[in-house]
Amino acid sequence: MITRRTLLATAGGLVLAGGAVLAGDSPSREGAVLLPPPSGGDDTAALNAALLAGAGGTVRGPHDARYQVSAPLVVHSGTTLIMSGCTVTLVADSACNLLTNAAVTAGGRDRDITVIGGTWVRAEGVGGAGVHLHTLRWRRVDRLALKGLAVETASDKYAISLGDVTDTTVTRIRFAVHSDGVHIQGPAARTRISGLRGATGDDTVAITPQDWQAYDDVRGTVTDTLIEDVSVASLAALVKVLGGSPGTAALRTTVRNVTGLAGNNVIWVGDDTAEWRTVGGRVDDLVLEQVSAGTLPDRGGVVHINGTSVGRVHIRGMRVDSRGPNQPLVQIAPLRPATVEALTVEDVEVAQLNAAPLLYADANARIRHLLVDRVTVGATSTSTAMTRIAGSVEDLTLRAVTMTASGDSYVLDLPGWAAAAAVRRAALSGVRIVGDGGGLVSATAATHTLPHLDVADVRTVGAPWLVDLNTATELQLSKVDLEKATGGVAKVRRSGAAVIRGDGLRSTPGSRGVAIAPGGSVVSYVLDLAVDVSELVRADGSRATNTNAHLSCGTGPVRCAGLTWQHLQTGATY
Repeated sequence: MITRRTLLATAGGLVLAGGAVLAGDSPSREGAVLLPPPSGGDDTAALNAALLAGAGGTVRGPHDARYQVSAPLVVHSGTTLIMSGCTVTLVADSACNLLTNAAVTAGGRDRDITVIGGTWVRAEGVGGAGVHLHTLRWRRVDRLALKGLAVETASDKYAISLGDVTDTTVTRIRFAVHSDGVHIQGPAARTRISGLRGATGDDTVAITPQDWQAYDDVRGTVTDTLIEDVSVASLAALVKVLGGSPGTAALRTTVRNVTGLAGNNVIWVGDDTAEWRTVGGRVDDLVLEQVSAGTLPDRGGVVHINGTSVGRVHIRGMRVDSRGPNQPLVQIAPLRPATVEALTVEDVEVAQLNAAPLLYADANARIRHLLVDRVTVGATSTSTAMTRIAGSVEDLTLRAVTMTASGDSYVLDLPGWAAAAAVRRAALSGVRIVGDGGGLVSATAATHTLPHLDVADVRTVGAPWLVDLNTATELQLSKVDLEKATGGVAKVRRSGAAVIRGDGLRSTPGSRGVAIAPGGSVVSYVLDLAVDVSELVRADGSRATNTNAHLSCGTGPVRCAGLTWQHLQTGATY
């Protein structure tokens, strides 16, 4: 069993060395206030006196110094604190934060605070309540920078807690912590977080514009956040983006270059049901790029969207090199029926899909615009799907998809058990499927909705049917090539009614063309559709290529005039 303790104990091989200062971080030593050497006892008063004396300038800790404190160290406006090579430990029973800014207690706002280096330790049994459980707590600061720190906590809450901040930089941080790594509460604007390493016992980075009651000291909208270069082992999510309560939001967030290991979902977007303060807030303009982190077995997928107020989400550059998890890689599962305005998933490579699809929208999900573009699936398990819709999508575009499929696997699947599954308009183009079963689209329940399906520039090899339908569907074809197809274009079930239009269809010679169950129907306006026309509904102007030599019109291209099939070359009728 993986616990916080074992995760933290094994994190050393994953992280950067703590306290390193890179060129350009450290200002000149001239005029700096030097912290006193450790006393061997409680250094709180001496360190705070030095920080006050150096307020507005540079304060340095002596290399290899190891301090112990029992109350918060306070950094003032305009101060650069350089602690490279130093260790500061908050001792047991202190019941407070380790490092804060002056405005936390004095009120007002601080500005231009920089902390460079140091190992900041919250010992076992520090304790406290509410916001005092956080280790580094920053409130009401403009232009805050934390660079090259190592943070270690044995218990309690957030390692770095940010709230009511603007223009904040948190970079090159090594964690070995019990709870969250970096936690942002609103209001916050223009936060940059990068270069995170180590291990966290809860979410590595969390945006909660409004937090749970115990930690709800500040709240507001969080805007323009960049989170990048995260390679951490987490027992929860690597990045969590919540909207908070209905009065707050997380807007214009970019997350990129995320590797490492997540205890459940790599990226969590939306709501946390623990309290009303973290449910119903807006998440909009979210970009997730270059995500290749793994998850613990059977614990989660890559992106989990459960929010009830989610706008536009753009996912690109996702890589799953090993066998995929048993959870959908991208899952849209709102806590109650809710609409996602626009979801784009592009530039995705998956070595193998298991029983779970690449993208899954559950019965509560409503998506106005869904685009899936440039996807490669190396292999699938039997009876899986690349995209599975149990809820509804207004406008779906799938393009540039390459999939090697096994068994009854489909690019787009409306599962039979999801009675209300609906895709109002679907367009699939540039798709290549190679496999021994399945096909392009499956919608097999009589209650499914799929009124418009456009298929262009599609090639299947070994798939029995292009589509398997139990819906009333207008199917538009253009440049469709079906190789080694034992069936053909459409398998239509008892409640299905397909109208097939278009041109550029090339089927496997001798294949059936369509299979129609009793009660189902097909009308063809595709001259290239090779089929027994006695199985088709006669509609004036409909066309096909008849394959039944027993019909009086003969085999070959035919057109329906009124209720009569007529051969286009011989004039023979049926």
